[in-house]
Amino acid sequence: MVRLEYIKADCRWVASVHCKDISSNDGINGVFNELNIALNQLQEKIGEPQHWYFLIDIVPKGVASTWPDFHPYEPGDPFLGAHDAWQAYCPRFWTNASKNPQFRRRIMEWIDRLEETLKLAETRDLSTAGLWEHDETQFGQPLLTHLALSDVQFVPEYTRFLRLWEMSHQVNMGEAVVEMVDRHGITPETEALILCYTEVSDGDEHGLLELIGHKEHHTA
Repeated sequence: MVRLEYIKADCRWVASVHCKDISSNDGINGVFNELNIALNQLQEKIGEPQHWYFLIDIVPKGVASTWPDFHPYEPGDPFLGAHDAWQAYCPRFWTNASKNPQFRRRIMEWIDRLEETLKLAETRDLSTAGLWEHDETQFGQPLLTHLALSDVQFVPEYTRFLRLWEMSHQVNMGEAVVEMVDRHGITPETEALILCYTEVSDGDEHGLLELIGHKEHHTA
């Protein structure tokens, strides 16, 4: 079941996906179906005056919220508003789905839909530059961060979104990229990530390019 509400205090539309099961195949399939409905509803609201933020909140019945591997704020920080964007995507659901090969395709289809939404926002008269889940969190950023940290095969998807997000106002992305490199090491995926991030952020404050240099020197 999907519930759409506008939270005036947060200037944010929230589409809540209420589900009973995030572990069985049928349950996971059902959540994906509801996610598509929720995204369709949010897409219709993009560009309305004074509606700045857009969020999908996966709410599984009887399952405690999971603290993600990467969270740039303290628990319960009031700055995050009524819904914590860094938990609302439900890390446990995506972890369960990514473990099953049959759902990898659905995850990739969902990532494509997030890209579609960002590109749709470019055609609308937005109150902000880019599309955001919260004042310092860009649309899709928490989920893509989680996926890229959990599996190096998703790092290229995060890299792709670095060219879609509003990088002139990026927050916390450098720390996330460092975490990905620490987690997976220097691989073709993380090397491409480093090159893209340092290009689009117009700098290398974390010394990431040096890691690639060390690798090249070692293999020469």
